[in-house]
Amino acid sequence: MIGAAAEVLLYAVAAAASALVLSATLLVIRSERPRPNSIAFLSGFLAGTLIACALGLALGQAAVDRFSSHETLKAVVTLLLGLTLLVIGFRARHTPPRPEERSSRATAIFAGLRTVGPAASASMAGLLGFGGPKRLLLTFLAMAATTDANLRGIVDLALVATYVVVSTLLVSVPVGIVIVAGDRADAIFARGQSWLSEHAAALRVWLSLGIGSALVVDATLRLFA
Repeated sequence: MIGAAAEVLLYAVAAAASALVLSATLLVIRSERPRPNSIAFLSGFLAGTLIACALGLALGQAAVDRFSSHETLKAVVTLLLGLTLLVIGFRARHTPPRPEERSSRATAIFAGLRTVGPAASASMAGLLGFGGPKRLLLTFLAMAATTDANLRGIVDLALVATYVVVSTLLVSVPVGIVIVAGDRADAIFARGQSWLSEHAAALRVWLSLGIGSALVVDATLRLFA
């Protein structure tokens, strides 16, 4: 139980650490209709995360049933993901950042969130919650860890709930502040959004390096334990 919980927590923190998700959240909570848009955004993000978790649980159980070396396979996938993030981080660190450099996916999401209402915000958040390649793979690994623990009932649900809560913190905490504080929180989030815009490139580098290092260490320890 303790080993599975530690694995799930590691993957959840790695999934939560996303500059894209935080930027999108700050954009939504500073829109013209912050409360309804924020609530819809959080609801969609949670729904997308839960769908990914359900799919991950199904795949994890299938791996347990079909592969005797599923634990080794999971460690290898973790190692490859960690190494990929390290390569991305080191390459970005030695590449001069371009102004407003964003992926086409991020550009589309941000452009949409500036103009849409609650329903569309929930849909876009659902895609973010389900995840791009990194977040989706981390969700699958976390659910595989839950399946590998050979636990049942309330303990399984507790591990899944832990992943969902931790991996959505960068959305749930700002939205919670907006719901409680309303317009009084706008100045705080304005400063946060400005800081994030100025340091986005460096933040992506250090997140890639930090998460990649943690995943490589975790996978290596499990492969050679």
